[in-house]
Amino acid sequence: MNYKHMDEAWPEATRVLRAWLRQHEVVARAVLAVDVFGRIRVVLWGAAQDLEPLRTDLAQKMSDVATGWWSGDLWLAGTGDGDPVHALAWNEGAPDSELPERMRLLERHRNRGAWFTDLQEPVWQSHGADEAEGPPVIVFYSFKGGLGRSTVLASFAIQRARLGERVAVLDFDLDAPGVGLLLAADAEGRTAQWGTVDYLLERDTPGPLSDYYHPCRRLEVVGDKNGEILVFPAGRLDAAYPGKLARVDLEPSRNAEGFDPVVSLLRSIHDELDPAWILLDVRTGLSEPAGALLSGLAHLHVLFGTPSEQSWQGLRVVIERLGARRVAQDLPQGDCVLVQAMVPADTETAKGARVSFETHARDEFSDTEHGYYAVESDELWDLRDLETEDAPHVPVPLSYDLRLAHFRDVADVANLLAESPEYLQLAERMAARFKDVTDE
Repeated sequence: MNYKHMDEAWPEATRVLRAWLRQHEVVARAVLAVDVFGRIRVVLWGAAQDLEPLRTDLAQKMSDVATGWWSGDLWLAGTGDGDPVHALAWNEGAPDSELPERMRLLERHRNRGAWFTDLQEPVWQSHGADEAEGPPVIVFYSFKGGLGRSTVLASFAIQRARLGERVAVLDFDLDAPGVGLLLAADAEGRTAQWGTVDYLLERDTPGPLSDYYHPCRRLEVVGDKNGEILVFPAGRLDAAYPGKLARVDLEPSRNAEGFDPVVSLLRSIHDELDPAWILLDVRTGLSEPAGALLSGLAHLHVLFGTPSEQSWQGLRVVIERLGARRVAQDLPQGDCVLVQAMVPADTETAKGARVSFETHARDEFSDTEHGYYAVESDELWDLRDLETEDAPHVPVPLSYDLRLAHFRDVADVANLLAESPEYLQLAERMAARFKDVTDE
């Protein structure tokens, strides 16, 4: 018997069950499930006298195509919901693309469940309505580290504070915190004693919100504006921090009424601090925080990349999640701004790098199966927007600047971050997405 990898056995088992159901109309519905160990199981609904004679045939077919990944478990759930476990399997499964009324696919995961659950709607309406319900929530994300993500976030926060606005900044790079210290309370690097990790752990009975943030007071606000930056660090990085981090649970609740600690924190900030903007710095890669914060609850996603294939292999996953997956569910895409980071300083090299990145971005976003744009829609971003100057696939380039690679205190580069033409261009592109809000 030839060995099959799991990602070979699963699609073959899907194909076989689909064909088998078409042959046996007496089967009302079925779930094909894979557990956290990769073992495949089947649940069938229908009259027992009809299904029992078919049971051995299907079990043999599953064993043949799934080989060692077949668990041997084939359960008959009866004609109703059956056992609560069986009902839960059906309710949590994703409808099959060809037999959505009769077949569902269920994949169990140990963690990073937010990457696989139903996509969300923004936490509140921030623009496009007669009256906004809350401030824009913006997520800053890069698949690879070292692309200047936190620096760009700080730049936008400083610019908006200098316009007299209150900005809330949250560090969700929980494994390698940074923006909380970057925007520390003072030149000595002091931060709030508690932060986002503590709030997530204390989510049922959190302390006063003021315990979890500090004002960044060392950045001069030009003119007579009265803006401010309120920073929620990840938490105090001491000997207790790894233990706290190990207890943080960002897995989605299976209960429809489940408590979402991230949404709870955002709503508390909205209600108590009334900021003009909420900015979230999220962990790189396919991390748990990234899965939660790229699920659709934000109003804008600032995505960082470079021309390298290493960068694009991660961006593809996010672009499909924000685009094609939502379009397939008749949901609007998650709005995004694409940043080409680390553009070389050399003029000729920079030109080639920009052309390469722009071409790659256009191709990835326009892929009609896994990309971002709808084929044609009056309500969504679609392929007709490929020639639009500020469309999501059109990148904003940021040149590599040694002054931002080696600074000790963000106060030393605050003017550069607030006044650099490239950073101003990016901030303008971001703010333009909420022009009806910022004009009020």
